[in-house]
Amino acid sequence: MDAQNVAGEVAQAAHHASSGIFDEFKKLGSSFLGQIVGSSPNADLKHNEIKDLAKGDKEFSEVASAEVAARVKAYYEQYYQLQKKRKEQLEEKEESKEEEEKKMEELNEERVAKGQMGVGAEIAKTRAEIKNYGAE
Repeated sequence: MDAQNVAGEVAQAAHHASSGIFDEFKKLGSSFLGQIVGSSPNADLKHNEIKDLAKGDKEFSEVASAEVAARVKAYYEQYYQLQKKRKEQLEEKEESKEEEEKKMEELNEERVAKGQMGVGAEIAKTRAEIKNYGAE
């Protein structure tokens, strides 16, 4: 009996395999003939169904384009904010540089003025000494 069960199972498996292969060939043939004749598997769609699908596609396209437009707008706003920040930083840097230059110029002028005052006083002092020396 075991031999009969094994043989039955093998026969059943062969039948399923051959029917599976046969079904695939059947699908291939119908697909091939459909392409030649010009029919398609979606030919069963009715006009109203096509309108509904087109309407759904249009709504999806509008939503998707709005999302893309919003993202692009956000990118531009982010870019402009970054440019504005960079410009402000550059202006602050230039202002601090100008202030530093003014301070250096003022310090240099003070140094020159002090130097001239000190030199002038020393010269005046030596003149007085020279006059006295020459008088003696």
